[in-house]
Amino acid sequence: MRTKKEECIIDEMGRVSLPSLFMQLTKLKTNDKVFLRSCDDWIIIDHHDKSVPVPSHTFIRTIDHIGRIVIPKSLRDDYELKPFDYVELYVVEQQIVMKKRDEKSIALSQKPAASPPYYVILASRQIQLTSEVLTSVELDANMEVQFFINKENNIVIQKYEMNFGKKTTLIFTAQSRKIDDRFRLTIPKKLRDGFSIHSGTMLKIKTGNKQLILEKVENEKEISSVLSQQIDAAIVEKLRK
Repeated sequence: MRTKKEECIIDEMGRVSLPSLFMQLTKLKTNDKVFLRSCDDWIIIDHHDKSVPVPSHTFIRTIDHIGRIVIPKSLRDDYELKPFDYVELYVVEQQIVMKKRDEKSIALSQKPAASPPYYVILASRQIQLTSEVLTSVELDANMEVQFFINKENNIVIQKYEMNFGKKTTLIFTAQSRKIDDRFRLTIPKKLRDGFSIHSGTMLKIKTGNKQLILEKVENEKEISSVLSQQIDAAIVEKLRK
């Protein structure tokens, strides 16, 4: 689930005020400690747990008594965030994510911000998708999809269509599969072998233009960051029960 966008201003101390609704949705409270980490264009804020080792390039900060949090200077420098800049905030999968507001985009096109990437780990031959991810690209359970390769040499998945002769920059792999009723999708052996994807491989999934774009994650820091988030999420889920 992704909430409607909220916008905040960075103050002269490098702080942002977290919307009270977002704190309720993520079950964060004032004086809580949280993790801050970067992921592509986004800064991710999620629950901190003392039993979880702090991954590299991850910061711990405390939400103050009125719901403000300091964005670490190194993250502000990385994302060119300055006092009185606007940032966009969303809640995605029990985490608060933020990015610098793109003034040029607002002025020229009014296009919505891109969704943060979704990560999966290949289990045997399959990846586990969610209804939210599929809906965002007009896919659903029990729907047949085709596999392509884009110019960045990533796997592209889109709805099966008989469009012979249609101009496209994508390379058709002659592979198609059906999403099952539990939102699982088998990656064809031809593609698993060609991209050296095996059970346990982490994949980053980006959405857009009615497509799922799969990219193999090989950066160890990114893998560590994603795994730590998944550990945190599992701990929070156990605490709820």
